Amino acid sequence: MATTVIPIRELRAGAILPAAIYDADNSTVMLLNCGLTLTTENLSRLQSRGIKAISIDSRYVGSIWNNENKGSTGVKLQKHHLAEQRQQNEAQRLPLSNRITKPAELEYNPTLTKQMMVNSRQHAQNVQSFYDEVRNSSRTRIEPIQGISNESIEMLLSDIDLFVKTAIQTEDQANSCQHTYRVAKLTMSIAAILGHSEEDITQAGIGCMIARIGITPELQRLMNLNRELTTIERLEVKKYPGLTWHALEKISDLSNTARQVAWQINERWNGTGYPRGRIGRQIHPLARIAAVADVYIALTSMRPYRSAMTPYQAIKMLLTDTQNTLFDPDAFRGLLKTTSLFPIGSLVELSNGSVAEVLRNNPESYDMPVVKALLDSRCNPVSNRLINLAEESHLKISDSLSPLELDRRIQRNTIQNLSLDIEMDWADHLAGK
Repeated sequence: MATTVIPIRELRAGAILPAAIYDADNSTVMLLNCGLTLTTENLSRLQSRGIKAISIDSRYVGSIWNNENKGSTGVKLQKHHLAEQRQQNEAQRLPLSNRITKPAELEYNPTLTKQMMVNSRQHAQNVQSFYDEVRNSSRTRIEPIQGISNESIEMLLSDIDLFVKTAIQTEDQANSCQHTYRVAKLTMSIAAILGHSEEDITQAGIGCMIARIGITPELQRLMNLNRELTTIERLEVKKYPGLTWHALEKISDLSNTARQVAWQINERWNGTGYPRGRIGRQIHPLARIAAVADVYIALTSMRPYRSAMTPYQAIKMLLTDTQNTLFDPDAFRGLLKTTSLFPIGSLVELSNGSVAEVLRNNPESYDMPVVKALLDSRCNPVSNRLINLAEESHLKISDSLSPLELDRRIQRNTIQNLSLDIEMDWADHLAGK
């Protein structure tokens, strides 16, 4: 990521940060996070700390630089900014998959894991804040959500498997904003694997994050009822894309791509979706991907009227629905390439009776991910052993396990092992040992 250094005195007070800013003299020190407003107070506070300049992703110089200031660095900065902007624009038109590389270490980096979890919580909160702003104002800009999408791209590139895991891991309680952010992360990952450009992936993420902005408190209460909805109630819920469309009119700088993703995320490949019943290629390609991601996240999330499906159960249901022409086959294939047939984070039983957790996918071998062995065939703990099933022809996944099934198996094996110990002790007793 190219960065640009800007003197503190040339920052524009009142600008909303589209990305985090860092100390120009120490790039590891974050000064202000994405989504915050540059006020005269916090700029003065930075100067009082002896900070003379900041660095920011070069793509966002124009959003925070006070180019009317005519500072001594003005002409030089403007030329640098324009050159960087041209390079960034060219890079954004290339497939993001060109920049994706798997980490050398199969284990997740603990520091990166913690950072992604913290960012995920903060980003979901920022999406909620943006929803509140749109509902309570007559005009606004997409900058805060744009910043979240841009930061998500950087996280994806740092470790796409870990990024996917943080998107699809089950949460017991999740509101609409948490749901849309998780859908955005999974959509962006699938789009990257399928070869879309960085710009398209960024806009897809934005579209997913704002897709539920039209859900009113009344509709949310309806969706949270502890029972299946009636036909009339479902029709009421299906009105929210229209409410979303009207809410998006308040956003002055929203791209058409993001708008279409938000509008069409509930359309279906065979024309049975809503709000317009679009069919096949009438639906935006990124909206087709978002539809698959949205349903996967919904199926694996707990609802007041049902339990969450296991990741593998959700994949099987989506496979059936794709066979029944509800989803674009290419979009579903992208999901498999991104998560694997047994999605990242799943518990599985191997053909030798041992239990493992899916750690990383193999995009070209859906059913042969990299797994981390947890228990042997007698449910005894196994030290950290990583297995790439694509390289182990004698070993394969035989079943998917839910956490509850694993607990029952451990209890059953504990009882069996205890019974065996008792029998051996009795046999020793009879033998006079």
